[in-house]
Amino acid sequence: MEHVKEKGKEKSRLTVALFGNSTSVRFGDANILLGEKHLVLKNVEFFHFSRIVPVQMKMSDHHVSVVNMIDFTALHLDFVNFLIGHLMLENEINAFILVVRLDQLTDADTMGLEWLQRVFGDRVLQFVMILFTYERDYCDLIIDDREKHPVVDHLLKKCGGRYHTCRNIMNDQSEMRELMDKLHCLFNKNKEQCYTEEMYNTWFNRPIDCHKNTNETGFTENGPKKRIQ
Repeated sequence: MEHVKEKGKEKSRLTVALFGNSTSVRFGDANILLGEKHLVLKNVEFFHFSRIVPVQMKMSDHHVSVVNMIDFTALHLDFVNFLIGHLMLENEINAFILVVRLDQLTDADTMGLEWLQRVFGDRVLQFVMILFTYERDYCDLIIDDREKHPVVDHLLKKCGGRYHTCRNIMNDQSEMRELMDKLHCLFNKNKEQCYTEEMYNTWFNRPIDCHKNTNETGFTENGPKKRIQ
């Protein structure tokens, strides 16, 4: 964890990774977290030349490095393994943020957390927060009455009830400041522990039953098939 001194006080620089479906986000100049362009990774056959580069930003008194993993669930597993392996060589991640569209929730939204566990392991869940986005009007009844909304209930139970809500354009300064405050609280709750390369390698290099069937995404029942060095 890097610390930044500002006006006599020491501030922690957070590294956060956003993942989920791009339909939950509106990209644009006004988008504070993700910016104008959707990261599109093509030419997978040349993936050895690809890297994930965190974007540095400052919001109010918060210093943040943002890792954009939106739509990574649709990428070939070998490509994901390569990108994440190099990312973890140089970064420790304080929080993983699953972005889901609050007014278009489906059972498919639960797949985002399953993907994260399969790639990063079960220990990653202590670092996860759900970010519910909305287009115009925020309906808190969906979250407050979560027992009637099984997708919401499932997501919140998996990540210890941690969540935040914001517009899908992510342009509201107060919403973003509140999100950063919640992420700092999560960091403190985890006793300033980050998700590290050691955690990733321990998960990745665990013994896997080679007789398990793999599905179309390249996962075995317990995790990824192999790692490309």
